[in-house]
Amino acid sequence: MSAVDLPVLKRSAQVSRKNGSVVIRHLRDEITLDGAAAELFGKMQPLLDGKTEIDRIAQNLNEKAPRLRALAEQMSKVGVLSFMNAPAGELMSGTDFYKLHKEHCAFWLEDVYRQPLWEQITSGKASRAQVIGFAFEKYHYIEGAYEHMGIAAANATPEMMPHLARHFIEEYRHGDIYRKGLRSLFPDDVVLRAQPLPSTRALINYLSETAARSSFAYYAGNELLQLTENTGDDKAGNAVNEFYDAMRKHYPWTDKLIDSFIEHTHADQKLGHEDAFLLMCKSVPPLTRAEVDDALNVARSMAEHLLLFMEGIDIFYANFPTVPRLPCDLRSE
Repeated sequence: MSAVDLPVLKRSAQVSRKNGSVVIRHLRDEITLDGAAAELFGKMQPLLDGKTEIDRIAQNLNEKAPRLRALAEQMSKVGVLSFMNAPAGELMSGTDFYKLHKEHCAFWLEDVYRQPLWEQITSGKASRAQVIGFAFEKYHYIEGAYEHMGIAAANATPEMMPHLARHFIEEYRHGDIYRKGLRSLFPDDVVLRAQPLPSTRALINYLSETAARSSFAYYAGNELLQLTENTGDDKAGNAVNEFYDAMRKHYPWTDKLIDSFIEHTHADQKLGHEDAFLLMCKSVPPLTRAEVDDALNVARSMAEHLLLFMEGIDIFYANFPTVPRLPCDLRSE
């Protein structure tokens, strides 16, 4: 059995058709198939499931196997198709994984950055409750770090342990930075009693569940979240600064809140957190295909949880403007 016998169209590949051509988008790359290649791919696509051999596909379609194999190999080279029976012993270095992870995360975060709440805040269309809700949910997310980071350190591999323990110690009190900003608007006991949205809780819980299972996959997911805070390059830094400048302009009462956001970012930068995952990747042994797939799947799931986190803030606080959310007690009945 050859390495091209079990082709599978990658889950992240998006297929569209226009004027007889087939356009396949994968991450930020796009390929176009025309003529006979487009027609052949159209026939093959339903069978590109990773379970059907090339010879069987050819038999089902009444096509020649070498012709199908040639197209599958070309699609593999451009990254839209892979083969389920690739050699099991094939390993990837941590630094190569770091580059692959960064490329995928940049694409997966596009949907997060398109979420409408960002534009609503920068244009001044967001309600007071949505803006304060955004600050509170960021606080709950940062405050929750002690949960999943402690679990990750406790279950870390020897290679990951020094990095995770250090990061856990450094991040443990960072929730207090956000809390200081919220105290400019609310009494401290109100901030401490505030409850996160279920969508925020789901994000923290997913990190905790992954941390208990795989310390490397956990941090691959956590790194996607770090990328949204990282202003290490000029482009990212300018985008973050523009967001905060617009927020100050339209909501001047958030001044101290924004100061706390920036203080946290500067604290992470001072501690070198933007390089933490790179250092981890350099220290781990070569990764198996299963480990690579697991870590990438966790990162993609984190992007989905982050989108849910943003949508939870957007939708809930638009419809239930009482903020912060406080726990029920006998007096609330």
